[in-house]
Amino acid sequence: MPRAKELRRLVDKMITLGKRGTEHDRHQIEAYLYQPKAVVPLLMDTYAKRFADRPGGFTRVIPIGNRKGDHAPMAVIEILNTDQPEAEVSFSYLVRSLASMQLKQETKIVSDALAPAMDKDAVYAGKREFKKALGEQKSKEKLSLKIQRAMRNANLTAEQLQELVDADAARSKKLFDREAGKKIHRFVKETWPENTPAME
Repeated sequence: MPRAKELRRLVDKMITLGKRGTEHDRHQIEAYLYQPKAVVPLLMDTYAKRFADRPGGFTRVIPIGNRKGDHAPMAVIEILNTDQPEAEVSFSYLVRSLASMQLKQETKIVSDALAPAMDKDAVYAGKREFKKALGEQKSKEKLSLKIQRAMRNANLTAEQLQELVDADAARSKKLFDREAGKKIHRFVKETWPENTPAME
């Protein structure tokens, strides 16, 4: 995470130099980069046009959890794609997380996530349970705002987003079933190595 944040400053600076487009800025970019021939045209042409009306904030850092082993926080850094917001990593992560939630709840998730409601008639055993429920409600409201922003940026309706989530959920379930089948086959083969029963 700290490296991604540091890299974000550098990438934003390089894109700003590319937007200016002068010969001096080109020399500054070439002096800093390891492979300038591949990157300079991208900075001074593609990204300069994409962010012509944007004063800053060309990148986004997305936390992706902690690494196994040393538990170090990890992140993905991406350059914003204002022309195709649905192609961004953050949008893919949102769809994937919604698909995961949908597989757990076994119900359509987008409409519920867009309008999170706390049960007013619920009775809590104590202050701790109430605080926990309040924290969960705040998380749901944050997710709702994130979904609304993603829908607005990608120009999608709730039904279109639900279709994307359904497709991702179906793909994930298919992969999970395939892996589960492989584990069963491996277990059967290891249990009966000489006379393995036939399995479909």
